[in-house]
Amino acid sequence: SGLATAATWNPAIAYAGGSMIGREAHEEGFNVLLAGGVNLARDPRNGRNFEYAGEDPLLAGTIAGNTIAGIQQQHVISTVKHYAFNDQETNRGAVNAKINRKSARESDLLAFEIALEIGKPGSVMCSYNRVNSIYACQNNDLLNQTLKHDWHYAGYVMSDWGAVHDMSAALAGLDQESGDYLDDKVYFAEPLKQAIESGRVPLARLHDMVHRILRSMFANRVFDEPPVIRPIDTKADAAVAQRDEEQGAVLLQNTGILPLARGVSSIAIIGAHADRGVI
Repeated sequence: SGLATAATWNPAIAYAGGSMIGREAHEEGFNVLLAGGVNLARDPRNGRNFEYAGEDPLLAGTIAGNTIAGIQQQHVISTVKHYAFNDQETNRGAVNAKINRKSARESDLLAFEIALEIGKPGSVMCSYNRVNSIYACQNNDLLNQTLKHDWHYAGYVMSDWGAVHDMSAALAGLDQESGDYLDDKVYFAEPLKQAIESGRVPLARLHDMVHRILRSMFANRVFDEPPVIRPIDTKADAAVAQRDEEQGAVLLQNTGILPLARGVSSIAIIGAHADRGVI
């Protein structure tokens, strides 16, 4: 759980966990891992809080950044996600996150900026939701202005599965259409070719897409150290996960601070999902 890793407040633990899952991905034959979740916890009911790193941008960015660095140490490209303000699962494909630039840069975007500086992920995944009325994967302010211009990001932007809605994404900074079978159509195929031939999308934009993807592959030695399928050392990897959980767990002693009578043997939990174990 990314949330448990954040609760360790330990960048070394985050790096070790990232290295472990990166190694497992490499040993399963993969060279890209959709990992590095850094969306802030704005609602405790968000269905994906478990893979993020809490509500504080400094902590979230530091933990996610070290996780990313650990993953890429295994010659696997890490994809930091979900950029940006994808802070709830309910109605995620239509919700509109309205936030001014200053507040954005001091909250969710700050967490992403810190994660990028520390981990240098080869890829960024844009999210399903709208940000100030524009879908994140075709949001020029998010992708071109903030990410690529302000932060000088050199890697590539991939879409979340089903998050592309029209060809404006190509000009807004999207470099790779991922999970295209969930989109209305495969935009970065024949439609992109026609847009380039008609001049609506400059050929230089296609060259930039390809350059960014290949740059990240070379930067992470994907060609030099291609994945080789081999048995996973589950015992060693479980030990890494156990250390993570042990440092993330908080145990409270009932010595007067908790509002519980001494000798209490059971506690009732009442409310929505009290019986579901939602993290």
